[in-house]
Amino acid sequence: MNTSLTLFRILTFFILLYSLPAFSQVNYDHFLFNGQMDLQKENYTAAIKKFNVAIYSKPDGFQAYFLRGIAKFSLGDFKGAINDFNKTISIHPLYVRAYHYRGISHDRLYNYSHAFSDYNKSLELDPFNPDVFIARGDTKMHLHDYQGAIDDYSSALNLEINIAAAYLNRGIAAYFLEKHEEALKDVNMAIILDYFNEEAWAKRGMIRYELDSLDEALEDFDHAISLDDKNPFIYFQRALCYFKLGDTIATLQDYNKVIELDPDNALTLYNRALLKSMTKDYTSAIEDYSLVIDINPFNVYAYFNRGIVYSEMKKYKFAEEDFSTAIEIFPDFVGAYINRSMVRERNRNKRGAMEDHDKAREIIAMVQGEDQDMETLYRRYADSAYFNKIIELEADFVSGNMKKGRVQFQRVSIEPKANFFLVYAFRLPDSVYIKYQKYEYFDENISQFNADNKFGIRMVFTTREWPVTRDKALEELQRIDSAILIAGDTAGAYFMKGMVNSMLQNYHVAIESFDEAIERDPKISYAYLNRGTARYELDEFIYSEREYSNAITISRGSFNKKEQQHANPPGHESTLADFNKVISLNPGLPFVYYNRANVKLRLKEFHRAIDDYSMAIKIEPEMAEAYYNRALTLLYLKENKLACEDLSKAGELGITESYNIIKRYCR
Repeated sequence: MNTSLTLFRILTFFILLYSLPAFSQVNYDHFLFNGQMDLQKENYTAAIKKFNVAIYSKPDGFQAYFLRGIAKFSLGDFKGAINDFNKTISIHPLYVRAYHYRGISHDRLYNYSHAFSDYNKSLELDPFNPDVFIARGDTKMHLHDYQGAIDDYSSALNLEINIAAAYLNRGIAAYFLEKHEEALKDVNMAIILDYFNEEAWAKRGMIRYELDSLDEALEDFDHAISLDDKNPFIYFQRALCYFKLGDTIATLQDYNKVIELDPDNALTLYNRALLKSMTKDYTSAIEDYSLVIDINPFNVYAYFNRGIVYSEMKKYKFAEEDFSTAIEIFPDFVGAYINRSMVRERNRNKRGAMEDHDKAREIIAMVQGEDQDMETLYRRYADSAYFNKIIELEADFVSGNMKKGRVQFQRVSIEPKANFFLVYAFRLPDSVYIKYQKYEYFDENISQFNADNKFGIRMVFTTREWPVTRDKALEELQRIDSAILIAGDTAGAYFMKGMVNSMLQNYHVAIESFDEAIERDPKISYAYLNRGTARYELDEFIYSEREYSNAITISRGSFNKKEQQHANPPGHESTLADFNKVISLNPGLPFVYYNRANVKLRLKEFHRAIDDYSMAIKIEPEMAEAYYNRALTLLYLKENKLACEDLSKAGELGITESYNIIKRYCR
C-alpha cells in the first residue's frame, strides 16, 4: 500500500526527536511472581495483566493460566475463570487445584452437576483435601441437601479439626434441618476458632433472629459491625432485627447505611421504600422504587408497589402505567389487574376497568378453582398489604469486598467505547505515558513507519484523547504550516495537520485538512478514516447542541411549535461513505470496521454492528474495545450468554469495567 511511503517521505520535514522504547526478552517467572504479589494484595486487574504477559512468553505455563483464573474468579468473572482452568487442566491434567476451583466456578454459575464432577475428580486425585469437601458441602447447601452438606463438612473436620468455616457452614445446615441446638453449638465453635470473623457473628445473629432471640441477635450484629463497620450485609440484617422489634427509626437508619455503602443495592432500596410507604412518606417511597427499577427494569413488585403509592397519592395516570408494566412483565399478576381495574374506574375508563375485573376473576378461577369463594379471594388479591412485606433474603451485597482491586463493585457508566482515531503520539512523561500505552494499537504500516522514521515521530490508533497540551499542539501545527510553505502542497503534511486538529477537537479545520490531503493523494486510507471519524464527532456534537438548545428554549416557555420538535439525529451518511472508502483501499484495517460498527450501533442497526465488531475482532483478536462494545450490543438484544463471553475477554484484555457489568448480568 502507498500510504506508509507517502507519510514517510513527507514527515522528514519535522524535527521532533523521540527515543523509541527497547524491548527485552520476557521473563516468565518474573511476571508470574509479580502477578502472584498482585493477587495477594487483591490487585486483581493488575494481576491479570502480568499473567497475560507470562502466558504470552510461555504458552504452556499452566501456573499462569491457573492464577489468572483465580484473579478472574475474584472479579466475579466465573465463565472466564472456567476457561482458564480448562486450559490449566489441558496442560496439566493432574493439577488438583484447577479441578477444585473450576468446581466452585461452576457452582457460582449454577452448573451444579459440573461442579460435582470437578469436586469428585479433585478428591480422586487428592482424597485428603478438606477444602474440597467444604466446597462440595457448599454446593449441596445450594441444592438444599443439608444432610449431605453436613456429611461433607464433617469429613473436612475429620481431616482437620480446627476449620472455622466447616463448623460455621455445618451449623447453618443444621439450622435448616431444625437442629437448633447443634446449629448454635457449631456456630459458637466457629466463633471460638475465628473470633474476629465478622461473618460468623453475623450468621449466629441471623440464626438467633430466626429463633426470635432478638436481643441476642442484636448483640451479635452489633459485635459484627464493631469488627467491620463497612459491611453493608450486616447493617441489612440488623435492620431486619430492628424492624421485628418495632423500631422503624433504627431500621431506616440501617437501611440508609446500607445504601451509603452499596448504592445499587436494589433489595435494600425496595425494603426502604416499603418502610417509607408504611409511614406515608410517599414521595420518598416513589424515589426509592424508581431507583429499584433503574437497577432492575424487570422488578415486577417495584412497579406494582409504586403503582399502589401513586394510587394513595391520587396520581391515577401514573398508577395505571405502573400496573400495566407489571402486567407486561407478569401477565398473570392478579393483584395488578385488580388494582388497575380500580384505577381505571377512577379514570372513568369503565370498559377497561371491567375487562381487568373479568381477567382477574378468570385467573383466580383457573388457579383456585370455581368452587372457592370468589369474592373473598378477589378482595385478598386486591389488598395491597398482601404484597407489602419486608423481604428477608440475602441481597446482592458486596459483603465488605469493595476493596482495592474489586472493580466489579465500582459504579460505572455503561456506554460503548469511543471511535478510533489515528493520532500523533506526542512524547509524554513516563508516569503519564504508562497510563495511555495500554490503549495503543498499530497496524503493519504504522508500526513500520514508527520504527523507520529518523525523527522519532510516532502515530498510534487509540480511542482515548491523547493528553497533549494545547500549546504543544499549536507549536506543532506551526511546524507543519512551515513545512507546507517550504515544500509546497504535500498530502502528508495536510494529513498531519488534520490529525493534530482532530486531537484538539477542531473538527471543521481537521476535515478541511483531510480534504486537502485526499485531493493530493486519494489513496491515503488513514485520511478517510480520520475524516469519517471527525465528521461523526462533529455531527453528534451539533445534534447534542441543538437538543440542549431546544431544552433551554422549552424551559423558558418561549417556543413555537416548530421549536418544540426535537432535531432529527444525524444519519452519518458521509461518515459511512468515508469508512466504506477505507475498506475498499485497506480492507485489512480493523479499526475502520470497529468505527463503522459504532456508527451502526448509533443508528440502531444492531445486527449489522455486531457483524462489523466481529470483523474487527477477526483481524485484530486483541481489540478489547470491540469485544466490549459487541457485548453491550448483545446485552441489548438479550443475548446474555454471548455477551458475557465477550465481557470476560474484554476484561482480560484490560477493560476493567467489564467486571462490573459481569456482576450485574452474568451471575
